[in-house]
Amino acid sequence: MRAKLGLSAGADHGSLAEDLLGLLADNHVDYTSFFRALGRSARGDAEPARGLFADLAGFDQWTARWTALEPDAAAMDRVNPCYVPRNHLVEEALAAATAGELGPVERLLEAVTAPYDERPGLERYAEPAPDDFGTYQTFCGT
Repeated sequence: MRAKLGLSAGADHGSLAEDLLGLLADNHVDYTSFFRALGRSARGDAEPARGLFADLAGFDQWTARWTALEPDAAAMDRVNPCYVPRNHLVEEALAAATAGELGPVERLLEAVTAPYDERPGLERYAEPAPDDFGTYQTFCGT
């Protein structure tokens, strides 16, 4: 968690990570989107991460504690991917491939092959599932 937060090994983060996980859960924030946006916060632009929260005061309080530890934005970008193979995109690619269309598989692979490099045209591969996708559970080995 230290790496995701851009903190040095010697930083005394106390309950910072635990408090963040509670805040993310309470606000139903997508983890991948948040940690990627948090790198921008480390560079001085908190709005992308802040905009993910309903509890702005809670986010602001947490962020004040975190920024006091001088997080390393570049280090965060190296461990917090922009693109992950999200379930709705995998399902879309599998359905298309089953129908003989490999384009969606190829585009998904293009995005996740270099997951830490933000690239124009791949924005949808950085977004969480739409609300109408519903709940989805995966298991190890699937």
